[in-house]
Amino acid sequence: MNKVNHTNNQKVKWIRWPARIIGTIVASFWVLSMVASAIAEHGTPIILEGIILAALIVVNTAGVIIAWRREKIGGIIIVAAAAVLCIFAYITAGHNKIFAMLFSGFPFLISGILFLVSWWESRR
Repeated sequence: MNKVNHTNNQKVKWIRWPARIIGTIVASFWVLSMVASAIAEHGTPIILEGIILAALIVVNTAGVIIAWRREKIGGIIIVAAAAVLCIFAYITAGHNKIFAMLFSGFPFLISGILFLVSWWESRR
């Protein structure tokens, strides 16, 4: 008969739920922000910077959705897209480059890393 490691189960839950909560809150904020921006700026020309930002947010949000079921794949998508979002924020920000990185891609990066740690711990 196989023994179930309850300590590891608890540890995985304590890692998984913050990853889900952080990822869902951040993705919700960005999607809501994008929708509000699209409504408020209706009729203005779309610039390349906005298209790239929207694409990165969509990829990160898709990663969070995928990670709810498949932590490894979703975590990899989130970490990769969050790193690109951080770089994008650094390049496009005016003066406060670190601040822009911390509030755009860093929360997604934390969530993605937590999803990967949760997946890794659940394999043990």
